[in-house]
Amino acid sequence: MKDKRKRHISKMIRFLMTVLTSVLIVLILIIILMVSRIQGTARVVNYAGLVRGKTQRIIKLEDAGMPQDEMIADVDGYIEGLRFGSEELDLVSLDDKAFQAKMEELDAYFDTLKQEIDLVRQVGYENTNIIQKSETFFSLCDVATGLAETYAQRIATRLGQFEALTIIDIVILIFMILYELFKAFHYAKANRELKSKIYLDEATGLPNKNKCEEILTLEAEQNMAICVFDLNNLRIINNQQGHEKGDLYINLFAKSLRNGVDENQFVGRCGGDEFIAFFKNVTKEDVKRNLENIKKECAKCSEIPLSYAAGFAYSNDFSKLTMRELFCQADKNMYIDKNQAKINEATEKRDLILRVIQQLKDKGYNFSDCIYCDAKIDAYFTLRASYSFFLAEDGIYSGAVEQILNELFEENKKEEYRHVLQLDYLNECLTKENPVLEISYCHQIKRTKLKGKIIAVYLDSDEKNHLHHFALGFKIYYDTIEMDEKQQLMRYYDQLKQSILENDHYIEALMAMAQSIFSVNLTQNQIDGIYDNYMCADKKPNLPCDYNAYFKQLKANVLEGCLGSFSVVESSQSLLNRYRAGDKHVTVEYQIQIPHQGVIWIQEMILMSEDVIYDIDIQKERNIVRAIILFRNTSAFHEKEDREKKKLQLAYQKVDLESKAKTDFMNRMSHDIRTPINGILGMMQIIRKNWGDMDKLDDSLNKMEVLTKHLNELVEDVLNMSKLESDHMEIVNEPFDLNYMVEELNSLIDAQVSLQNITYHKHMENVVHTHLIGDALQLRRILVNLLTNAIKYNKSNGTIDTYVREISSDDSKVTFEFEIKDTGIGMSEDYIENHLFTPFSQVKQDARTRYEGTGLGMSIVKGLVDKLGGSIEVKSEVGVGTQIKVILAYQLDTSNTAKQDTSKLDLKDKRILLVEDNEINMEVAEFYLNAVHANVDKAWNGLEAVEKVKEQPNKYSLILMDIMMPKMNGDEAAKCIRKINPSIPIVAMSAQSEYSMNQMIMNDSISKPIDEQKLNHILSKYVS
Repeated sequence: MKDKRKRHISKMIRFLMTVLTSVLIVLILIIILMVSRIQGTARVVNYAGLVRGKTQRIIKLEDAGMPQDEMIADVDGYIEGLRFGSEELDLVSLDDKAFQAKMEELDAYFDTLKQEIDLVRQVGYENTNIIQKSETFFSLCDVATGLAETYAQRIATRLGQFEALTIIDIVILIFMILYELFKAFHYAKANRELKSKIYLDEATGLPNKNKCEEILTLEAEQNMAICVFDLNNLRIINNQQGHEKGDLYINLFAKSLRNGVDENQFVGRCGGDEFIAFFKNVTKEDVKRNLENIKKECAKCSEIPLSYAAGFAYSNDFSKLTMRELFCQADKNMYIDKNQAKINEATEKRDLILRVIQQLKDKGYNFSDCIYCDAKIDAYFTLRASYSFFLAEDGIYSGAVEQILNELFEENKKEEYRHVLQLDYLNECLTKENPVLEISYCHQIKRTKLKGKIIAVYLDSDEKNHLHHFALGFKIYYDTIEMDEKQQLMRYYDQLKQSILENDHYIEALMAMAQSIFSVNLTQNQIDGIYDNYMCADKKPNLPCDYNAYFKQLKANVLEGCLGSFSVVESSQSLLNRYRAGDKHVTVEYQIQIPHQGVIWIQEMILMSEDVIYDIDIQKERNIVRAIILFRNTSAFHEKEDREKKKLQLAYQKVDLESKAKTDFMNRMSHDIRTPINGILGMMQIIRKNWGDMDKLDDSLNKMEVLTKHLNELVEDVLNMSKLESDHMEIVNEPFDLNYMVEELNSLIDAQVSLQNITYHKHMENVVHTHLIGDALQLRRILVNLLTNAIKYNKSNGTIDTYVREISSDDSKVTFEFEIKDTGIGMSEDYIENHLFTPFSQVKQDARTRYEGTGLGMSIVKGLVDKLGGSIEVKSEVGVGTQIKVILAYQLDTSNTAKQDTSKLDLKDKRILLVEDNEINMEVAEFYLNAVHANVDKAWNGLEAVEKVKEQPNKYSLILMDIMMPKMNGDEAAKCIRKINPSIPIVAMSAQSEYSMNQMIMNDSISKPIDEQKLNHILSKYVS
């Protein structure tokens, strides 16, 4: 930013210098012109005086009788030149009105004077007014001369002003030029300093890579050497202790390097952690002496242990090498040294790991996940890690603490245990006297509860008796004894890997994963060794023994059904064939009969490899194939597998039964849905053919409405059942009027029973409280389903009785019993107990009524009653009828809020935005809105709706928003509108059964197809 500003100032100065130079040139030109003008004015003044003088001589001579025509002509020429300018006289015409006016007057008077001179010549001067007129003329000449002098003075004043401006311009230019010169000197100085620094590394003070590269371009000479150095642990220090420590590490080595190399020899930094030394006029012994000096200087460093790799190349060892080639040779030798250092460090680290793990084992700890921590340098590395361990192989301990807190502790526990895991706290509480600190944790991850312990174990202290090294082990507790196969195998693999890595006796490690291990020479058909801690000594064959013979004996106990699998390992030749076909390992399972133990499963894993040996007998090399065979008892796995198979079989049978029920349901649904659709299509044809018959039209429309409502009920049944099964059915608690709900229900049922020729009786017994709080919609669904079944399964001329009874109440709660009795076909006790509430079930599949339903009605009723915390009781007798009682409790509504009458809704002054992408849905909704005189604006997608609101944010009283739309859906559009106008009511319109309204962006929702009464309720709630 600073450099940018400087560049901007520099550009401005250069621009100003250009402008000032241009102005200076203009000023100089003006001054030149003005000087020229002044000079011309001076001649004018002179000639004005000359006119007077010559006129005086003319008068004197004429009075003396000496005519002066020539001088008169000269004066005429002078006057004309003074008026209009004259190249001959070198006169300019003055741009001054007063002077020109006076000259015009002078010219005219001179003509008068000339006439008087002619008269003098005729009668003598004594008889004329020549003297008086000449005096007047002389006065005019004096005035003209004065005007010319005044004009000249004005020009001179202006000239002085322009000269002052010119001087100011020149002074500013001089200062700017001096500034630019100062900058130029400054840049020159900076460039000189930069040139001096271009070969210097600022961090270490040594010559940098540029200087090193320059030297590498020189010719190699005799008795010259190049030595290359590379720091070993810089990356680890940067990762574990930070880059500040890494920079210190580099500087300390650079200082040690410079001190260790002879002063007259070159030392430089090639970049990063690489350094170079050039030796001239030296022997090999001199180079080695310098290397020893460097090692001693590095050993003196107590702040950070310095570890580096070095390699050198001596020019006398090679012929005709360039400096670059000599450098490459030194670099190769350095990498040899570096690899050896890495091997040594890896060996030291492995020894340390084994030593610490043994130390922990001696203390009684055998962690699957464990880290080794250095409290002095705030670092750690992993001792052991299972497949699920979450820490990196090494890093900063304090950083690991944060990851441990995030992985294992709940949010409200982090701060407490952050303090416990800090090095300061551990230094206080983890000592030789108190060598163990245990921290329990319990962490909920989704539905899994993770429990365990973190155990800090003291290992040693530093010279000041402060904590130096300690181990941090992790133990996980499992809630159940059983683990799934993947977990078990991964845990098993981790333990095996750790056992092999930490145990020099690999056979013992392999024994941890198998009951028996055979070492086999397949090429010679020979078992060389058997490792089995449980095999009795008398059962072990004398080794080496014949492989084929041993397995032939084993074959006698193999069950007949497993002989095919066993044949793979029955002979050494069979395994050799597998190996030559490309199989390096083979696994088989079979069952064998063990005397006094029964049948067990054996898993055999054969690991094969090829070796080259020198056969003394034939005096040449030959290949042999060896194998390690691991035997495991896998009976427990198979027992578990058998249990899982049985569970799977039961689950399959259950799913199969459900599938059959759903298939039957789909078959019935296809009929039930097609029936009203066919009826609607038929009514449409009747309407087209009877367009003029209003009675016929009205009858057809009424029937289409009944059919449409039935079709909608079929869909609602399926959706309601889906919600109940997925536990997505939401129960709302809103005020409602029981009387109003019952009257509405009776109106619906009256229309249906009249068509079926059924008598319908309504009874309200002991009903005192009717203003309730609860889910009126779900109560209506329960009663509609029960009454629909009562109609559907009733007999011709049958009866239905509905009872609403208030059976108990207190100050806040009231309990109702809803009873429905019919004289229908009835149900058997078996059907009631085992099938009535089963989805897709119907009492009499072969006697379906005209519009028999989905078989979900009673399942929905049971689900809703349970959801509402009620109870249902069913009594029935085949051929006699059915009695169903439902008991539900509701809160009393003490607010006495009257139900708003929406029949007189008038929204003529309100404007509503209707957002809908379907033309028919748009037309239907618009029709209902027009019926209440609302002003409707239409938008065909969410994006268009947002644009309309953006144009006039306060225009709309309500937005009816469809959810599923192109370009932008309803939820996204509502979010955008909320940012424009947070207070505007937005009501979602959705046909989705699982639509979950976001109350942060939507005020309410209404389902499609839109019901006029529900829409009017929404309008009265948010608009009127």
